[in-house]
Amino acid sequence: MHASVLKYFVEVARAGSVRKASEKLFVAASAVNRQILKLEAELGVELFDRLPNGMRLNPAGERMLKHVQKTLHEFQVMRGELDALKGERTGHVKLASMDSFFVDFLPAAVEEFLQVFPAVTYTITSIQPMDVPQRVLSGQVDVGLTFVSRLPPGVVAVALAHMPLGIVMPPGHPLEKFERVSLKECARYPFLRSSSNPVVSSSMSPEFFSFWEDMEPAATCNFTPMLKQLIMAGKGISCFSKIGFAEELRRGDVVWRPFDLPALNDMQVGIVVPAHRVLPHVTQNFVGRLARQLGQIELALSAF
Repeated sequence: MHASVLKYFVEVARAGSVRKASEKLFVAASAVNRQILKLEAELGVELFDRLPNGMRLNPAGERMLKHVQKTLHEFQVMRGELDALKGERTGHVKLASMDSFFVDFLPAAVEEFLQVFPAVTYTITSIQPMDVPQRVLSGQVDVGLTFVSRLPPGVVAVALAHMPLGIVMPPGHPLEKFERVSLKECARYPFLRSSSNPVVSSSMSPEFFSFWEDMEPAATCNFTPMLKQLIMAGKGISCFSKIGFAEELRRGDVVWRPFDLPALNDMQVGIVVPAHRVLPHVTQNFVGRLARQLGQIELALSAF
C-alpha cells in the first residue's frame, strides 16, 4: 500500500473525522475520504463505523490500525538504518521563529519531516519577530519564520504569505461588529499583551508603536496557549496574526478582525534564509516543505 494512504488512515482514526484529519494533513477532505474508501475497497471490508458526529474504528479497523502502526514504525527504523549506511538524510536544522508558528505550524512541519528524515536533529528557538532576521544574518540559525518588512542585507525571504496583524477576541465581543478595528476602539477594552516589546517597529507603524508603548495591559504573557485561554474566557483582547489561532478560528472559539491601519494590513510572514551562504541539503529540503505548508495554510485561513 502507498505510504500516504496509511498516513491518511491513521490520521482519520486519531481525529475521528475526515474533516479534522484533512485539516491536520492540509489535504482536501474529499481526497482523504477517497483514499479511505479506496483502502476499504481493496481490503474488501469497512474499517470505520460512520456515525452522525464522525467516524469510529470498527473491529476490522482496530486490527488494521495495529498493523499500520507497526508497519510505519518498522519502515522508519529501516529508513534510519539505510540512511546510516549511506551517510545521507542526516543533519541538523537550526531555526528561529516568532511564537505564533509554534502553535500548530511548526509541530506539524517537524512531524511530517521526521517521516522522511528520521535521523535529522533540530534546534528551534522562539524569539521576538524583529530579532529573527539578525539571528539568520549572524549564522546562529539557518532559517527564520517572522513578519517580513525591511530585511537587512544578507537575508532574503524564500516564501511569503499575507498574514496581517489583527485583533483576536471572544465571540460576541463589541469589536466584532467592526470590519476593521481602530486603535482608539481597542483602547476601550482590557488588552492582553504578548510581550513588553512592540511586535512591529516604529518606522513601520508609528501609531501602533505608540499604542503598544503607552498601554496599560491587563496582562503581559509570552506564552500563547495561556493568552488563548484568557481571550476565550473573555478576560481581554490581543494582537496576533491568524496563524497563531488557526484551530480556534476554525472552531469559532475566537474572532479575528484587521486593524484600520494600512501598514498592518499589508504585513506578510515569511521564511527567511541567508543570501550568501549555501544551506545544508537537509535544511534546504526542510525549507521547501515549510514553503509548501505556508502556502497551504495561507489559503486555508483566508476563509476566516
